[in-house]
Amino acid sequence: MAPKARSPFAGFPAAWQTIDRDGNPIFHVEPRILTPLRAVFLRHMSDLAVFAGIGYGLWSFATTEHASVWMLAGAFIIPIALERPIYKTLESFIRKRVSIRLTLDRFSIKKWYGWRHFDRQLPHRFAVLQHDWTRAEQDLEELRQQEMQLKRQPTLRYRLYGESFHLSFDYLGQRNDLMTVYGQKDAVAVAMRLKACDDVLDALMQRGHGTPLDPGKEWSQQPGAIPEEA
Repeated sequence: MAPKARSPFAGFPAAWQTIDRDGNPIFHVEPRILTPLRAVFLRHMSDLAVFAGIGYGLWSFATTEHASVWMLAGAFIIPIALERPIYKTLESFIRKRVSIRLTLDRFSIKKWYGWRHFDRQLPHRFAVLQHDWTRAEQDLEELRQQEMQLKRQPTLRYRLYGESFHLSFDYLGQRNDLMTVYGQKDAVAVAMRLKACDDVLDALMQRGHGTPLDPGKEWSQQPGAIPEEA
């Protein structure tokens, strides 16, 4: 028996297909992303959890009658060793879920005020763009680095907007930011998934029918690179 082919809907972001009452396909894409603000909150919460663990360990050491040096070492080692699992656990709760739908004639994304719709039959493209505040962040970081060097103090670099990207739906030449994603890998993955669904719908329209696509048997060619901002 031939091995089962991997579904094109597998992996990040979550996606699946349904059909409407006329038998036309509807693609649902639901990425769970970190925004820059949520990324900052996650970092602080993770650090706080580690410090809280160390504090609890030290308190236990101080209040135990026959505490050993191993107990003191464990107060530091255990929370630090658990830093990565704590970060990943918190991340699963902090990520934002975005709901997107693609039909033969519409591209729709759910905002806090309701659904926002675009006519998919008009010229459009998906683009991953560097965050608008990246340059300002770089200028501020360079200034801070110079000040710390003059004081002969060590400096730590943490890029927030430099690691953040706008996912845009360019519609008749107009930029429409869909979401802001912390992490280039996630931003590109979402854009590629949307473009793949978009390509499948375009292929169905060119065939002149809306027969639902069986993702296990039929799929368009993989999309090319995401266009960069001119």
